Amino acid sequence: MSYRLTGLSAFNFGAEWERVPGDEDVASRVMIFMADRRLLFGDRHYEDELDCVSSAQEIRRFLTQEIFGAKPGKSLSQRLSLLREAARNFVDRAGPRAREFRSDGLRFGLALGDLRTVFALHLAAIAEEFDLDLEYELARLVFPEGAEESQPDEL
Repeated sequence: MSYRLTGLSAFNFGAEWERVPGDEDVASRVMIFMADRRLLFGDRHYEDELDCVSSAQEIRRFLTQEIFGAKPGKSLSQRLSLLREAARNFVDRAGPRAREFRSDGLRFGLALGDLRTVFALHLAAIAEEFDLDLEYELARLVFPEGAEESQPDEL
């Protein structure tokens, strides 16, 4: 977390500071947001294509906002840009109103797999860099084989 000088006083020698969110805050917000995106880990069913495209568009908008909060040129900013690019590619592959996905289930499955792979790689790197815990669903995306073992006990 860092601070930015916002004002000075002359004779009382005072200064005013404002808290500026750092990359740690941005990374944490990104992880919280992504943990609620079923596009990244939920089972897909017939007629989900348009919902998936809408979710990818929401992810793009969110990442665009967060890129502004990240330090330019640093690894987090670069990773967020790559995630946004992957979401954009998914939307582009879908075509208007997800027409390409609705007419070809294989194309949809391949595009979804590509998207999830890119997200798994970069979210794992962000979690590692900023020492963030992954919620269970994101952990399943990032570590698909060992996630079942770390699932919380059910009561």
